[in-house]
Order: sequence, then structure tokens, then C-alpha cells
Amino acid sequence: MATAPILALGAILAVSVPSRANSVQVTCKTNASTPKVILSLEKDGSPKDYIMLNFLPKYFSAGNGVQNCQNTAKSLQSIYDTGRSEYLTADRLNEQSVVCAVERRGIGCNHYSAKVLFFLKPADNPSQALYEMLGSDFKQAKPSDARTLSRTYTNTKPFWWPF
Repeated sequence: MATAPILALGAILAVSVPSRANSVQVTCKTNASTPKVILSLEKDGSPKDYIMLNFLPKYFSAGNGVQNCQNTAKSLQSIYDTGRSEYLTADRLNEQSVVCAVERRGIGCNHYSAKVLFFLKPADNPSQALYEMLGSDFKQAKPSDARTLSRTYTNTKPFWWPF
């Protein structure tokens, strides 16, 4: 009998803890000339949208940008739902420039746990492209210095995110 109140309290706490999976929505907005991956979440009690990635015409054709935006939004939603990856990074795989999601700093897109989000043109500098594509809430004040870092890592959460 003494354990019943403890079990009940545990059930109440489990039900009252907000689910992170339901608080984050990742979508692709294609109603402008540049498709955008939008992160929607509640801040200070009201929903707000944050641009995560802009699929810039200098890196993608119109149709390719829309398709990559939609696929990236689906992949990122899955990542937020499972809590798997924490960072976006850019890399080269088999002579191809890519942007991927990784679990931690220090690993690249060739790691077994990395999720490739999209490909760029082989001649594109992947780190520069990623930096230019990032929305302001996800972008560092200035790009990483290629002389000191081999790879840029961008947190998949806005700078102010409390989680």
C-alpha cells in the first residue's frame, strides 16, 4: 500500500512532462523564391518560426532546392523527434560536397551515425555554403577560420533554446 502513492506520483509526473517531439515542428516553406527550412516552436508561450536553412539559388536550381528543402525538413523532424543529432556540419564524401547532421563535434559526414541531409555541387565549398545558408538564429557571428578548424559545427537548436 505504501508504494501506491509513489507509483501514482510517478504516473502524474510522466504525464505532466512536456514532450520535446511535440514542441518542435520542422517544415519546408516554398512560397518564396528561396525555399526555407523553418523550425517552429513555442517561446514565451507563443509559437514562433525560425529560419534554419535557406536553399539559396546559387547552390540549387529551383526544383532541386525545393526537393532538398522538403527532404531536409523531414530528416530534421525525425532528428528532433528522436533527439539523435545535435549539430549540422559540412564535409566532402567521395569528392562530393555534403551537409549532414551529426551527434557531436569532431565527427564528420562519413561517420556511421551521421545523416546526410543534402548534396551540393562538387565544386562548392561545403563549409562556406552551409554558413551562407544558415538562418540568423543558427549562425555564428562569423564563419569559422579554415586555418584553425577543419570542419564547422552548427548546433541544431537556436542559440537561446533552453533545452
